[in-house]
Amino acid sequence: MTLPHPTADQISLPNVLAVLGDPTRLAIVRYLASKEGVPLNCSQFLDLGSKTNLSYHLAKL
Repeated sequence: MTLPHPTADQISLPNVLAVLGDPTRLAIVRYLASKEGVPLNCSQFLDLGSKTNLSYHLAKL
């Protein structure tokens, strides 16, 4: 599944930095970047916390 990318003027740098300031969300982004092009599912992130916690962080991203 491919999602559309926002244009540069649609991205708020302070918002991006605030979201990535959380260690769990940064770990998720790092993992996704290391697996570019590889199909993933949410269960691969369960070592980062509970399902509720993970759902919260994925929603923020």
